[in-house]
Amino acid sequence: MVPSGTRIGKEQLNVLAFADDIALIGKNEIEIRKLFIEMENIDRKFRLQINQEKTNDMIVERKNSLKKNKIGHFKIKKLQI
Repeated sequence: MVPSGTRIGKEQLNVLAFADDIALIGKNEIEIRKLFIEMENIDRKFRLQINQEKTNDMIVERKNSLKKNKIGHFKIKKLQI
């Protein structure tokens, strides 16, 4: 697992999952890209697919905005907050 994410209490979190939703948490674009590639590799191993139409990114801090809207062959939609 990529050492990234954010600290909540004593835990370091970089992935939150509930049912079929997964949130990747990173401090910068490089961390997010590494997590996404790692997730893609795991998905391939278990023959799962990422639904590109439901894949979005959300930037919480302006200084950490994703510069590219693609990771691998996936186009990432930006959410407006």
